[in-house]
Amino acid sequence: MFSKLIAWLSDQPALFLFLRGVLENDFRAIRAIIARDLAGRAGTRTLDLGCGPGAFSTLFAPETYVGIDINPRYIDYARRHFKGAFSVGDARSIELADSSVDQALVFGLLHHLDDTAVRAVLGEMRRVLRPSGHALVIEDIPAVSRVNLLGHLTHYAENGEHIRAPEAYQRLYAETFRTEHDETLRSGICDYYAAVLTPR
Repeated sequence: MFSKLIAWLSDQPALFLFLRGVLENDFRAIRAIIARDLAGRAGTRTLDLGCGPGAFSTLFAPETYVGIDINPRYIDYARRHFKGAFSVGDARSIELADSSVDQALVFGLLHHLDDTAVRAVLGEMRRVLRPSGHALVIEDIPAVSRVNLLGHLTHYAENGEHIRAPEAYQRLYAETFRTEHDETLRSGICDYYAAVLTPR
């Protein structure tokens, strides 16, 4: 029952953003990582893969930002509330030309996918990135602290069926990318593994 409620809440963009904002302190830790590793430069084209309702689009110049998500409700919300180019699409088959983006952001997408689908997403991301480009991937990991009961409960209820340890993400990334630097971080009640990747 609780899992169904979480799934329903996740499909209500405004409510989803509000609740995640409360649980994760308005994503301050995540925003700081994005601002540090994907600092906007004039003319830098950014792909936000699995952009959800567009919460992080405000960190980038609208004229060079592209957000893609498979959920039409999220894209509709993003188009109405944020600036940038938003489109419905599957991260395993990105409708962008080869070597057409300078940098990519992936936040909280891969833990919904099995290894085969993750490899497809990483392959597509590698295809659309310029050879000199880079990607920041931030993914859920099992709650680090045993006493973080809310974090454990969120992972139990959330529909992320493939939450991995950092080492498992590293192995998948290494098939297509080099890891330039990585770290684990806490955002509110949630723990994440963040990695900056460059194409092999």
